[in-house]
Amino acid sequence: MLLKTLQLYNFKNHADLRLDFKPGINAITGSNGSGKTNVLDAIFFLSNGKSFFNSIDSQLVRMSADFFSIHGWFEEDVDILVQFDTQRKKTIKRNEKAYKRLIDHIGYLQTVFITPYDIALVNEGSEERRRFVDFTLCQTSPSYLQALSHYKKALDARNALLKAAEGRPLDPILLEAYDDKLAGPGQYIADARAEFSKEFFGLLKIVWNHLSGPNDELNWTYETQWSQPQSYRTFLAEAHAQDCRAGRSTRGIHKDDWVFELNGQSLKRMGSQGQIKSAIIAIKLAQFDYFKSKTGKTPVLLLDDIFEKIDKQRADALIQWVGSGRMPQIFITDTHYERIRSHTEQLGLELSQHHL
Repeated sequence: MLLKTLQLYNFKNHADLRLDFKPGINAITGSNGSGKTNVLDAIFFLSNGKSFFNSIDSQLVRMSADFFSIHGWFEEDVDILVQFDTQRKKTIKRNEKAYKRLIDHIGYLQTVFITPYDIALVNEGSEERRRFVDFTLCQTSPSYLQALSHYKKALDARNALLKAAEGRPLDPILLEAYDDKLAGPGQYIADARAEFSKEFFGLLKIVWNHLSGPNDELNWTYETQWSQPQSYRTFLAEAHAQDCRAGRSTRGIHKDDWVFELNGQSLKRMGSQGQIKSAIIAIKLAQFDYFKSKTGKTPVLLLDDIFEKIDKQRADALIQWVGSGRMPQIFITDTHYERIRSHTEQLGLELSQHHL
């Protein structure tokens, strides 16, 4: 769904900004600190009801203001309005009708955001990779979103109980009651993640081969503590004594991870910076293709300062991929318009500049 107009009030450093966009490539340029990335984050916010970078909405309000709003007008006469007031709460409206629950907006629009911070997907801990997988699945499956919400609430309650016990054994019947709440959504999530990992890896290999060529082989492996045919409830019950000693839930899908290997070796430990960056770009472009395959809609692609962070060979491979008819609207930030133009002029796509 193409974004035609974006209006920002008091969002981060933008007091009042209106931008009209076109199909093709929209280049958002300006000096460092001008708020280029903030424009992309606002587009991401319209899709997801939150910032890509900061989960605390009050910290997104421009200094000295007490509210912000983000308004986007899309094709097909759709408009999305996000409003946050520091004295009240956040609201999201579609075509002037407010959602009763903000969670109901998730999945209506998809954005794929490639930023320099994505390196955490490879270099940081398992929480980053779970967040990526959960975000991707929540965008395409309301059932997954619901199961994940139920699981997190039950896990928080179970962990609070274990922590309060201060290492003392708890009544097994009480723990089993919490196991019952975790078992259904936990097994659903594990099954969904396993199926996703197979499908996503197929898409990832296609993009990776384009970006890197045939010499390097990238693997993505789902690692989880639980496996069939053991029931998920039995799996949890076996850890009761360990959980009581630790004061937390030591087993479950909240420990899942995904391991990246390049040519049979750990990408994190053995990959070069260029290889890691290429893998991250491939992961995000595979996410784009996954969204499109599941929803039938084309996501918006957001590229933040991408040409500053990767070499020309990888940049050209990226642009050839995104410019091959897959993506009718792309947003790219850079300090230099000519750098964007030099990479994209061979694509035949319309290129428009928005200078801040």
